[in-house]
Amino acid sequence: MSRRLRAGLTAGLLVAGFALAGAPVADATVQQGIGIATSPAQPYKGNPDAADWLGSYVVNGKQVFCVQFAYLAPDSDELYQPGTPLRTKWDTPLPPDVAADISYLLLRYGDTKKPDEAAALAHLLHTWTAGPQSPDQLAPTNDFRHIAYDAPFHLAKLPASAQAAVQTLTADAATNRGPWTATVVAPTVPLTIGATADWGISIKNAAGKVVPNVPVTVTATGATFPDAAGKPVTTGTITTGTADFVLKVTPTGTSPKIDIKLASPAEVPTVQQAVQLDAQRIVSTGGEKQLAASGQASASPPPTTTTPQLPSQIPAGGSPDAPVAQAAMSSTLSGGAIAGLLGALVLAGLVLWQLVLRRRERV
Repeated sequence: MSRRLRAGLTAGLLVAGFALAGAPVADATVQQGIGIATSPAQPYKGNPDAADWLGSYVVNGKQVFCVQFAYLAPDSDELYQPGTPLRTKWDTPLPPDVAADISYLLLRYGDTKKPDEAAALAHLLHTWTAGPQSPDQLAPTNDFRHIAYDAPFHLAKLPASAQAAVQTLTADAATNRGPWTATVVAPTVPLTIGATADWGISIKNAAGKVVPNVPVTVTATGATFPDAAGKPVTTGTITTGTADFVLKVTPTGTSPKIDIKLASPAEVPTVQQAVQLDAQRIVSTGGEKQLAASGQASASPPPTTTTPQLPSQIPAGGSPDAPVAQAAMSSTLSGGAIAGLLGALVLAGLVLWQLVLRRRERV
């Protein structure tokens, strides 16, 4: 809620707002990002806003989401301290499954450009971090510090497409939450330098199922793999599908190796606390951690073939192997040799004919 703009400007809130009379007025402006404004706003003591903003804000050039319902919306140049583990508005730890869900959603949807997804993410963040721990926290007599987020109230005011996005994101987080595991599977068959073989890249969620649509940076050492255009490269990015990714790897050395790295959900997301005491805490991609894996194999040089060299002549007293001698003989029966052989045959034929004629004369 852009309460920094004072009553008169309707900036809605899902995630922010300062509602006390005499609240400080900031000089900078609040810059809303992607999301949906709904009305009327959730009532609580001192709330001047007519609508709630369910979505992101832009702070220091980055898209962020707020996680301290009803506090002051962040200015576009708000100062923030380094990240700390995310806790509820009531300063209690998040349940492990909720923390894992938030980390996954920030990783997957933190940079969304779709209003329905941004509104759904903002709604879920406040449902999980500012939900009531007792019914009296929803009473409109509470001030901004003590009011809880009324999830059914806000959900009912979202359009049907955004309500569907809430269900989609909830199911996606439950399915693909971390911790993830990454594995590079080298072939078990003998590898040969220059011969392509299939390597496996596996990214799995906490349930041991393959996680789709994950960008993975791949680096090959002593090998290459094809990029999207089919060009052999040693580094590039692939995106996982619904099954383990198959990478076509061609060894160029005797020890081909594949290294991968990717962003995965952290066990507990981190949050940034504003220097301004009453400003919203924010999260952006604080739900990620780097994951890496590698695989290595051995490759043999390609087999070599040699063609026997035929001697130009057989040395005196030499005894070449039969195939080589035959090949040498065959190689010399050409040109003049063939002509001489034919002449000898003709001469022999003439001599034979003369002998036949003489025998007839005697008879």
